[in-house]
This record gives sequence, C-alpha cells and structure tokens, in this order.
Amino acid sequence: MTFPNSAIKRNIAILGECMIELSGAPFATQNQNFGGDTLNTAIYLSRLLPKISPSYVTALGVDNYSNAMIDAWQHEGIDCRFVMRENTKLPGMYAIEIDPQGERSFHYWRNDSAARYMCEHAQFSQIMAQLKAYDLIYLSGISLAILPEHGKIKLIEALANLKAAGCKIAVDSNYRPRLWNGVTHAKTWLSELYRLADIALVTADDEDLLRDEVNTPAPMIAERLHRLGVEQVVVKLGSKGAMWSQAGQQGFIDGNKIKHVVDTTAAGDSFNAAYLAAWAKDLPMAACCQWGNNLAAQVIQHRGAVIPEQCTQYLTDLMSSNYDDK
Repeated sequence: MTFPNSAIKRNIAILGECMIELSGAPFATQNQNFGGDTLNTAIYLSRLLPKISPSYVTALGVDNYSNAMIDAWQHEGIDCRFVMRENTKLPGMYAIEIDPQGERSFHYWRNDSAARYMCEHAQFSQIMAQLKAYDLIYLSGISLAILPEHGKIKLIEALANLKAAGCKIAVDSNYRPRLWNGVTHAKTWLSELYRLADIALVTADDEDLLRDEVNTPAPMIAERLHRLGVEQVVVKLGSKGAMWSQAGQQGFIDGNKIKHVVDTTAAGDSFNAAYLAAWAKDLPMAACCQWGNNLAAQVIQHRGAVIPEQCTQYLTDLMSSNYDDK
C-alpha cells in the first residue's frame, strides 16, 4: 500500500507544558535538560515530517532558561510563535533521583509555573483564535491537569470552539494521579476532554489505573471512549503493540520484538508522534499504529526521552516509502 496522493495535513499544534529537568544526586553535579510529554511528541513529529514544523503552545518566562528552551525547540524545527512569555513567572522544574538499585524518583516544582497559568495570559484568546486555521490540536491529560480549575474551564471552552471551527482534537490521557484532586476529579475532567476528542491515543495501564481496574480488554476501553464521542481510538498495550478502533472496525498491531529495553521514557509520547505523522499523510489506522510501534521501539532502546536525531532518521526516510500492511 502506498501513501495516498492527498495533500498532507500541515497545520498541527501541540499544547502542553515543558519543564527544566535536573538529574543526579542532590547537592552534587547534576545534568540540566528539559522535558515534557507534549514537547517530546512535538520533537518527534517535527523529525518525522520536517515540513510540518508543528506549533507548540505553552507559556514560559523571560529568563535565560526559557530562552534556551525556545532556542533548542526551534533547532528541532518547532514553530514557537505561540509560546507565551510571562514576566512574573518561570518554567516549572523537576529533579530525577536514582537510588543505588537504579529506581527513579521524581520531585516537582511546578505549582507557580508559567505554563500553569497559560490560559490567563493576555495572548491566550488571540492564539486560540489563530488555531482555528489548524488541521489538528494535540494535548494530553497533563496539559489539562496542571491548570487551576478556572484554567481548565477556559481550555475546555477554547477546545470546543476549535472543534466547532473544524479542527480535529487528539488526546492522550497520560493519567498521573498526583496532578488531580482524587480519581473523581480526574474522571470528570478527562471525560470532558474525551467528549471533544476526535482521536484518543490512550494507554491501557492508564485507563485501568484511572478506573481501578486490572487488565481491561482493549475493545472494552475503546467502546467506552467511542460512547463519549471519540471517532478514532488507539489503545497502547506496551510490548504487546496497540489496538485500533473506528466505525465498528477494530484490529491489533503486534509490538516490535526488542531484545534489550534500556528506558521506556517517552515510549507513549513517541508513539503518538509517529501515529500523528502517518495520520497527517492520510494513512489508515493500522498503518498509523505500525509507525507508532516502530518509533517507540527505537526510543526504548536508548536512554532518555529524546534520543539522538540520527536514530530517528531512518524512520523519516521511510515516511516516503511504501507501507506493508500484512
């Protein structure tokens, strides 16, 4: 099966939060970086389809850390014109601590970050109006969870207006319990998000955690999301691959066989990027899931969320080749 001849969907915006990352022992030499689930997706999407130059929607300060992040994102081909700057706020920050057994723990400082208050920024409404010209808006449950309640309301209203204007909405729940005021709070807001979503890219483990269930069959998860109005549902199953569901049709795409998994950080974020890249080329859902599996398989064989650019180059090359849907 070859790629369709239809024009690529070029206007994709990704909304979320990126934070300063510190890794290493406390009060010792630490590595500085940045990270965020939606930013990971933006980087990989830009690498796979450089001509798209996805737009990143977030808020940062006017400090040197914020400046350095924007420089790095632009180097990755990300359009940063919708990054709002706030004089009185700073980026959020988190630290990764690794114990002698290799287990990681995370510590966050984000309650007063610029991204938390992006919906209150003077430019927010103007940016949302400009996004009406976009083909697709992607965000995660974290993008919603970090906002105060009035920010959540403003974001949901803005997404509803974008959907009414013809934009497609894609969502990954990325459920993180510590960001919500209990399970009921999370269910309520994530359901609001799903009701606006045209595409849901969820992880089975997250859905089980949210509903205090174990090993819920993927078709049941998909059906639950379809009932909320989601047209395309993908349930990510880790090493087992992914299940896709649309218009009464379903299928499973086996996961890639990886002998040595190094780090599963950003496996789901990269899957989402490759899925959306294939979606932008009007590929069928099975093909989109295969691209997601392929990129995630590369990412988990390297340490860190964003792997060296040359490690994703072969996938970029394959985006212009044939897809074998056996």
